[in-house]
Formats: sequence, C-alpha cells, structure tokens
Amino acid sequence: MDWSRCSPKRITGRTQRRIWSQVKHWLDWCVYEGELETNPFSSVRFEAKVKHKPYAVPTDKEVATLLRRSDPIIGKVMLVCLLSGMRAGEAAGLLREDIVAKGNLGCFFHVRPNALRLLKTEAADRLVPVHAHLDAVLSSLPSSGPLFPDLTVNDITKRFAVLREKLGIDRPGLVFHSTRKWFITQCERTGVPEHFTASLVGHKSARSENGITYSIYSAGISDEQKRDIVDQIRVPVS
Repeated sequence: MDWSRCSPKRITGRTQRRIWSQVKHWLDWCVYEGELETNPFSSVRFEAKVKHKPYAVPTDKEVATLLRRSDPIIGKVMLVCLLSGMRAGEAAGLLREDIVAKGNLGCFFHVRPNALRLLKTEAADRLVPVHAHLDAVLSSLPSSGPLFPDLTVNDITKRFAVLREKLGIDRPGLVFHSTRKWFITQCERTGVPEHFTASLVGHKSARSENGITYSIYSAGISDEQKRDIVDQIRVPVS
C-alpha cells in the first residue's frame, strides 16, 4: 500500500480494464453457481482511458501455413475459431451438447454459458453455423461432454505463440485472437453487412449510418442468412 502511494508508476488503463473485467467475470460465475444473488460489481463503472492495441489480421498465406502444420495441440481448435469467429475461451468451453441440428440447415454451434465457462457479454450468446470443413474435425472429437477437455485459454494462447515463432510468422499484434479477426475480415470481403457479422461473432449490435442501433428495431438475422454467410468462407490452401 505504501509503495503504491509513493511510487510514480501506475498500471495502464488496459491492465486496469482487464482486472476489472476479470473480477466482474468471476462474480458472474458466483451468481451462476448460486453463491451470490446478484453481482455487486455490475454497478462499478470503469472510467480509465484505454489505449487499444489492435490485433493483426493474419493473411490467407499465414492461415494456410498455420493449418498445414496440423498442430496436435491447438490445430483443431484453431480451425474452429477461424471458421466460426469464436473467441479462444468460447471454443475451449464447447460441449458436444452445444452442437445442435437445424434440419436442412445442418448443425450450429450454440455458444452459451455452460459448466465450463460463462460468456463475455449477453450478445455473445448466439448460434453459429458449423462450416462444412469442420465436419471431419468434429467427428474426431469426444462424443459427449467437452470437445477440448485438455485445453484452457492459457494453453491455446501460449501454444499459438510457440507455433507462430516456429513458422516464422512472429509479427507484432499476431495472436490467437487474430483468428477471430480473420473470420470477420472474410465476412467483410464477401460483402456481409456489419450488423450481420456482429450477430455471428457476438459483438454488440452495430449502428447504421444514421446512428440507429439495429437490435432496437430488428429481430436479428435468420438461421438461413447465417448459413449462407458461413458457407461463403473458404479455407486458404496456399
């Protein structure tokens, strides 16, 4: 306490926000487990200024290089994230029961709170079509319970850093979360409206040019539209 009062050094706004977010997330888990009735931290405002450091978007060539490696530890979860836009924690927390059939539309990932993890925001609860390229991957994973029982977010991010360095694509801002940015970029390049992409990746609803928040007036995009968007994404091969 004395050191913090006297030292001119301060943790950055970015670090403060991460700590604030983690405390909120832990208290949300306490509510989920029935240990608390409400999250007392939900009314605590975060006001420090955060200087965002944007993640790099991997090129198609870099994605192809990463996938060709077929990494035995994170290769499958990385492909899931590339073709669904999921965060590492969302993918690592998937259960077999989170894959739901939608008739002739095929299967969808139901990204939702479960016994393994909660979600970052309410908007993160969503249905994402399972890309056809993932069928073979999913058939090789456990038939019940966690799909990636031995993986944590920490395992995934650290392994990606090692893999990236081994493959010689260690450039600033390129982290595992960049797989999510690649998915979003693919949607953008195929002409998908921003609010459609937001629905798929679990972002808060985008605004129109007139500043209207889509979620106020729209019931959201249909499962058919989601399927059409995901089916347009192609896995890089070179």
